[in-house]
Amino acid sequence: HGATGGAHGGHRGANRARFGGNLEPVEGEADVSSRVTEQYARLQVHKTQRPLPKAAIEDLGFGKVIADHMLKVTWTTSHGWSAPEIVPSGPIGLHPFSHVFHYAIECYEGMKVFRDSQGRVRMFRPEKNMSRFNQSAHRLCLPQFNEDELLRCIQALVLLDRDWIPQRRGCAMYLRPVMFSTTPWLGLTQCSEAMLFVLQSPVGPYFKSGYVPIMLHVEQKMIRAWPGGTGNFKCGGNYGPTVSSQIVAARSGCSQALYVYDDKNLWVTEAGTMNIFFLWVTPEGKKQLVTPTLADGTILPGITRRSVMELAESWGECEVVEKMLPLREVILASEEGRLLEAFGTGTAAVIQPVQGFIHDGKSYLFPEEGSGPASLQSRLVKRLTDIQYGEVPHPWSIVLE
Repeated sequence: HGATGGAHGGHRGANRARFGGNLEPVEGEADVSSRVTEQYARLQVHKTQRPLPKAAIEDLGFGKVIADHMLKVTWTTSHGWSAPEIVPSGPIGLHPFSHVFHYAIECYEGMKVFRDSQGRVRMFRPEKNMSRFNQSAHRLCLPQFNEDELLRCIQALVLLDRDWIPQRRGCAMYLRPVMFSTTPWLGLTQCSEAMLFVLQSPVGPYFKSGYVPIMLHVEQKMIRAWPGGTGNFKCGGNYGPTVSSQIVAARSGCSQALYVYDDKNLWVTEAGTMNIFFLWVTPEGKKQLVTPTLADGTILPGITRRSVMELAESWGECEVVEKMLPLREVILASEEGRLLEAFGTGTAAVIQPVQGFIHDGKSYLFPEEGSGPASLQSRLVKRLTDIQYGEVPHPWSIVLE
């Protein structure tokens, strides 16, 4: 930490006023992060002269193919946001001292665009992604942005490459907004230069096995997040270190890790990159859909998570409960035959059935009918995808014109 300060103390102090401490601007000082609000009106489009080859739908996989164009915007403390540009997809050049390389000052989003049966382009609750993206940027002292203006620029990008969106149920165009500090200094300071990109990738199903239940491996040593950390924000630093735990899970015959923390309580947090849900009957006979609470700051506030909770509440079949969830409660419900279903949720997988988990060498298996056609999770995934693909009218699905 000895490199913090020195000759760059001036710009660090200026940024502290905007993003440091309690993250409130100093009275009377302009916040250049939001100085330019009419970004969409300044959008510049540079169409590619060399269109990229499109993969067959059967060969898409997830996140392997990039579409023709991407959105690029830069930011500095002195000028705020530059005019946004849609440019041909390709490599970018960065100073080797850029903070993103050394201190992981980076955050991102994951969202999808769909083609309905009539060929129209649809987005699913994109305003929620913009809000979460801004919150993640704020946590990392990256510049704030006008959410509506960025979304309009993203929509222009999507419509330019609309032919890249697969028109098949289960397929979509995955969007990856990402922002990172390009501050060219090895000192650990607050951001003075940043870059924002939105990348596009046509995708197939996230899991090759499709809608098939998976096993989880309980991971309590290499924890993903902890109270006071960044688990409730979408930054790359939360996910890179989890690769090792995924390898351990795979060696035990599981598809994902189920992360818990606190050796005494083993609080359940997330399953791989997904939020986790359990449908059970309490000892008193009440049916509940339970998911770990956001209150301790270890859980990402997933858009699919929120949508599942809101749908389940509207159906009224069970009580929807957010709570601190110790693993022993899940084990007890399983052993007593009260655990009916378990599933993960996320933008990539939508809903992923869970067959059971392995803890301390012992397997806990859930009822096979828990992921059957009549199950809550099967009906939830049908309803969600019906909304996403425009099969049923719903305010969550936005048609792009």
